Amino acid sequence: MSVKDCFDLTIAGADPTAAAGYNDYVAEFLSYGANLRALFEIADAYPDAALLNAHAAALHMAFEGAEGWDFASPYLGRMRATQAGATERERLFCAAVDRWADKDFAGAFAHLDELTVRWPADLCAIKWGQYHAFNRGDQAALLRLGRRASVAHEDTPYAHGMIAFALEQNHRLQEAEEEGLRAVEISIDDAWAHHAVAHVMETEGRAKEGARWLDHCAHTWEKKGVFIRDHNWWHAALFRLALGRNDEALKIFDDRLWGAWPEFPQEQIGAVSMLWRLEMRGTDVGERWAPVVDQARARAGEHLFAFHDLHYLYALARAGKTGEAQKFLTSMSEQPGVIWQGVAAPTGEALIAFAENRRGEAAASLGPLLRDLYKIGGSHAQRHVFMETYEACCDQSATSTRTH
Repeated sequence: MSVKDCFDLTIAGADPTAAAGYNDYVAEFLSYGANLRALFEIADAYPDAALLNAHAAALHMAFEGAEGWDFASPYLGRMRATQAGATERERLFCAAVDRWADKDFAGAFAHLDELTVRWPADLCAIKWGQYHAFNRGDQAALLRLGRRASVAHEDTPYAHGMIAFALEQNHRLQEAEEEGLRAVEISIDDAWAHHAVAHVMETEGRAKEGARWLDHCAHTWEKKGVFIRDHNWWHAALFRLALGRNDEALKIFDDRLWGAWPEFPQEQIGAVSMLWRLEMRGTDVGERWAPVVDQARARAGEHLFAFHDLHYLYALARAGKTGEAQKFLTSMSEQPGVIWQGVAAPTGEALIAFAENRRGEAAASLGPLLRDLYKIGGSHAQRHVFMETYEACCDQSATSTRTH
């Protein structure tokens, strides 16, 4: 049996009830809704639908922690057992998820890249492709997939927000803002478009306007999932820091950035990043590091994303967990690939030096790495903490030189 989804694409092994459940998932996924978990129930009810089980596995792995792979396992098993009866498009998506399960993120992206060239109507596949392009620091691919979304989705809610963020990451700021505002015209609750426009304003130094923009949009986030709700509030806190309103940023941290889902890696790295920035601006954050460090400690040895690992490592080093930090760093340096050995591990060494107040050493190590840090993933705004760290080291070195 097969039916069509909301993009008029076939779902093999499904009936109208399954298609309705999948379409609900599509709406939640593209809008960053809070009810994504409903997909698992649908996939459980339709074990012969390879596509549904592949998306369920992807959703678990997008948790970005080791437990996500554990929870994905039964869905991966069903996907592999049934994909022979799937359509060609579905088999490409399953192949991408298979590569993802093996932590071959480049392979996963390659399959999604091919799929979205051939079936640009599959907006979910485009979104997943952008997810992998972003995590791999491939801004050109991020935009390439975003442009594909415009082929079949000129008036589809959330497609313009996807294009807007891709444009911003490629430094095409005016176009990015126009696309983001177009997205909000179509769907006022497009939190990803809110986020893309905030990125433009942050890059252009429009902190007052950015704070007002996000305050204006914030009422729509309460019905969203934890990731986008936390992350957009993180951007709101960034604008407060830019305006020197550190106390307001600290309040946002307490009210919005920590505690909703402490086990969630994205909440963890957002918390590390904000506390790190606050302290570099002279703010006493009290005991707020302690629960964050406990969560970072639990991630030691996973090594899924270099960007995440550097935040976990800094949290351990900042807390004075020297032995744990060094062990974490050694494990990072043993990961295969140029990004881990040539960028992430030496950056980790610099961060430990910074946390231990060896600022001259940190600056000497970190400076030459800055131009390659895009390879670890994360956005311009997220990676700026490394630039701020380097500048803090240089400022202190200059002050020390003048003093002596």
